[in-house]
Amino acid sequence: MGIALRKNITLSKEENDIIQDFCKKVGRSFSEVMRTATLNYITETEKQDLATFLKNNCEYVDDDEQKEFENIMEELKADNSEGREISLNELL
Repeated sequence: MGIALRKNITLSKEENDIIQDFCKKVGRSFSEVMRTATLNYITETEKQDLATFLKNNCEYVDDDEQKEFENIMEELKADNSEGREISLNELL
């Protein structure tokens, strides 16, 4: 696995209780449950198409920004380009 790193997280008492109860039910350590759950969350999030990702993770744009996006879309349509789907990694 390589070098092990230690990280601190902040949880409410209620969140901690829920996670600790789950750990007991599945017979896993707190760290293992948190690590596995986080990696599963990342995997599922990265499977989302761009529109779904943006909807779930980004704030709405103001009217001026929206107009700018619409102008870009119109320019792309005018180019008669079929376009292609891009990944989130390409955007970042």
